[in-house]
Amino acid sequence: MSDEDEPVTEIAAPPVLVPETNRLWRLTPALNLLEKSRQIAIVPAETEGVARAIATRADPMGRDWRDRVSFAADSIETTERHVIGDVIFRSIPQQPPPKPKRTKKA
Repeated sequence: MSDEDEPVTEIAAPPVLVPETNRLWRLTPALNLLEKSRQIAIVPAETEGVARAIATRADPMGRDWRDRVSFAADSIETTERHVIGDVIFRSIPQQPPPKPKRTKKA
């Protein structure tokens, strides 16, 4: 008798529980507003400290989002549930500086 003929026994397992929240934290650079582009972090978390720690751990550029002087934080309550620990990094390009006007030569 081959293994394919035997029925597969199912193992009952409890469902996997993941922590969720309705609160999103938006972390934005506070000091480097003159850079060509800025990156913000959107982090689901219950507290600002947890959001900053998650963003710091997940940042591929190695920035320390826990620095309250360099990065401002504000929270948003949403109707959707978000998994705590997910991070979205989003780049926001800045407007180029206005070009100086040329004067016509007579």
